[in-house]
Amino acid sequence: MSDEDKEILKDRESKYGKRTEFFDTWGKMCVLMRLYAESSKRETIDEAHYHAMTMVLLKVLRSAFNPDLEDNYKDARNYITIAEDCNKDESS
Repeated sequence: MSDEDKEILKDRESKYGKRTEFFDTWGKMCVLMRLYAESSKRETIDEAHYHAMTMVLLKVLRSAFNPDLEDNYKDARNYITIAEDCNKDESS
């Protein structure tokens, strides 16, 4: 791993917490959302919509750890818009 990569990881950890804890938590949230989505009456899950929603969860989790980073809120709003667009595309 390069020194630059190490610095990036160190910076991200200061903003978002320990990466193993973060990704473990995010992974569990994604699994729960998947199970919940699968319990709906829809025949199939729109994968594009689902993955956009996982990114919303990622931004929500980052905001929970560090609520002062405004970029996470902007990103979350944009991922919601992407999810909505994916759903509209699927419905067409």
